[in-house]
Amino acid sequence: MKRRNGFTLIELLAIIVILAIIAVITVPLILGIIDNAKEKSVIDSAYGYKDAINKLYTSNLLADSEYEMEDNIYTISELNTQGLSVSGREPDSNSWIQIEDNEVKIGCLQYDDYKVDITNGEIVGAQKSECESFIMTKYSSLIVTEGDGLYKSTTDPGRLIYRGANPNNYINIKEDGTNNTLYRIVSYEPDGTIKVVRDESIGSKAWDAQNVRVSDGTNNTYCTDSYGCNVWGNGSNTLYSGSPLGDNFHYVYYESANATTLTNGPFGKVGSDSTLNQYLNSKTNNATNSWQPAILLDNYIDNHQWSVGGVYYASAIDKGIAKEKEEENQLKWTGKNALLNITEFVEASTNSGCTSVNAGKSGKACKELNWTFKGINEWILSPYLNNRRYSVWFMSSAGFFLFSNACTAYEVRPAFYLKSGISLIGDGTSQNPYSISNI
Repeated sequence: MKRRNGFTLIELLAIIVILAIIAVITVPLILGIIDNAKEKSVIDSAYGYKDAINKLYTSNLLADSEYEMEDNIYTISELNTQGLSVSGREPDSNSWIQIEDNEVKIGCLQYDDYKVDITNGEIVGAQKSECESFIMTKYSSLIVTEGDGLYKSTTDPGRLIYRGANPNNYINIKEDGTNNTLYRIVSYEPDGTIKVVRDESIGSKAWDAQNVRVSDGTNNTYCTDSYGCNVWGNGSNTLYSGSPLGDNFHYVYYESANATTLTNGPFGKVGSDSTLNQYLNSKTNNATNSWQPAILLDNYIDNHQWSVGGVYYASAIDKGIAKEKEEENQLKWTGKNALLNITEFVEASTNSGCTSVNAGKSGKACKELNWTFKGINEWILSPYLNNRRYSVWFMSSAGFFLFSNACTAYEVRPAFYLKSGISLIGDGTSQNPYSISNI
């Protein structure tokens, strides 16, 4: 009789149990070793980055005995533009460093899913987390939760916005290089830029001229009416595919409380920017035909990304500000000078009744406790949809959000983003507005 080789079922089960016990014991140990190695690696990288900043200061000091690093909070991109040379790994883009008295004071350096905090000039360790926006640290003393002032945005994480009837957000900007013009700060952006809007209108102008961008079957196939076109900017003949313009969304999405997804519809080509876009971003030196900040402040205005998607008005339901932001963000335009979005008018109000564009369309709730309301018919950047390719939102002098043909002439308050790294002095009041100290 032959002897059988192999394991019995009981023996196999015993081996499996033993292997499982070994795995339970060893896997956490192995993972712990890996985590410790990653922590050590990112801490070493943080020390290397901090040393690179010190070397940058030393090398500049050798070249100029009076060299000083400006006390400020810097993004990684800002430090790189100053000639920073890092031998090791560079932190992720959401990292930041605060310099005081030519030394690294505090900061947060991000490496993938680990962050390294710097406190009182010392690296205090790494942990699995994300760096909080440096904007929150830089302006923490100004943040409020009620009344007029600077608020954390509830729809854009890391963004700070001014809200209320008259917050201290005044800023002087020298449009002509000499004389101050009063602006208002709209927001401090996560990327370090500062969004501002002119306090007074530059005059009454059409959003888009009549009969300029009418469909020609080749370069313009989206703009089909003679009343102007509600596309802010597109000079490259690209398709507006899947973006919220004209009738690009099924109306049921806005009328049904159960609808949760955006659906694409028709699209078309747009061959040029709107005429107001061209005017605000003109480079002509003729002061009577151009807007001066586009020339004189060109080096300090960021070439920024703007949300230029249209906003639908839904009478049956209140979509809420988050959905309206989603609509605006469906289409982007990159440039220097534009206007405020309609959701920025909404968010600037601290009136509890101003919850959305819908609330501002059906009543005057959004003009209350709102510093952006000027009592004029004022153009807004956001197109009005509802199957209209020529209509744009505007804030009426009565305080309603209304829409009109793009060729209509309304007041214009230009907006732009000041580049990251701008330093402000003053307290933001109308008597002592902020001014830019490093221009």
